[in-house]
Amino acid sequence: MSSSKEERLKNLKKFIEEVTGTGQYDLQLVSGDASFRKYYRVNDLIFVDAPPATEKNAEFVEYSEIYAQNGVLVPRVIASDLTNGYLCISDLGNVMFSQYNNSENEERIYTKACDLAVKISRINHLFTVYDRPFIERELQIFIDWYVGAHAGITLSEEERRIWNDLADVLIKNDLEQPQGTMHRDFHCRNIMIEDHEQLAVIDFQDTVTGPVTYDLVSLVKDCYITLDKKLRDKLVARAYEQFKSMNVVDFDLPAFVKYMDLTGMQRHLKAIGIFCRLNYRDGKNGYLQYLPRTFDYVTEVAGKYPEFREFSKLLTERFSKR
Repeated sequence: MSSSKEERLKNLKKFIEEVTGTGQYDLQLVSGDASFRKYYRVNDLIFVDAPPATEKNAEFVEYSEIYAQNGVLVPRVIASDLTNGYLCISDLGNVMFSQYNNSENEERIYTKACDLAVKISRINHLFTVYDRPFIERELQIFIDWYVGAHAGITLSEEERRIWNDLADVLIKNDLEQPQGTMHRDFHCRNIMIEDHEQLAVIDFQDTVTGPVTYDLVSLVKDCYITLDKKLRDKLVARAYEQFKSMNVVDFDLPAFVKYMDLTGMQRHLKAIGIFCRLNYRDGKNGYLQYLPRTFDYVTEVAGKYPEFREFSKLLTERFSKR
């Protein structure tokens, strides 16, 4: 263990003692994730080691309150040390959506998750806006970490034009559709199953105000799970009808699907870049296994719409390394 890790663990234990009032406890590592956070269980509490240099701890504390006030089940923040990056939160258990899902309950729990995505989108709060510069930065992750670091490709002038044209279409698609609260990472690993199949969400500190189809496509085109197309289409239609009944959308289902498809392409290009960054920068090579599925989502949409013909060819001929 490096000295910095030893120091953080020492300070975490001090924080635990301050919160619990005792130095007698069993410290159990629950998990790490794609960030630099680590989660530990102590009795019925979860303690989070979240280095302040990289983690949005103040946002986690603030947003947990906002989500809860709007009827969304989230971990309750019991204590925090924002200066040093330690949190104590309520324990939502060990049952992750991805682990609970099976052929018998799949449609039922996905329907609940779909309804939850719509509910989250209607939270009336102005978070950081998912604007053009924000989306441009996310798309650049694909260029830097997939195209450059992973595939070893330097784009030609013509290939750069094709990419810039694609990025412009995707950004306009995100910005022109109805906006709402966007969890930004709403997938099977960030949804927990509670008693009576209530759904709770975690990892919400990156919430922004952005396109209403973003969380929906994150769910139905999950980087970690392939959902049956019939169920996917059924869920999309269900969400559309809910948005329509709330007067959020005033266009037809095919237009809604296209908004979602293009929003998904933008998300999945970013995700591909992030999976590569986790490998090459952070030494977390377990995420490379999700490249093929995520790449297939991009290829599917690129081949579906004629305006992406050039990019579809680029995907096939140049971006083929998975």
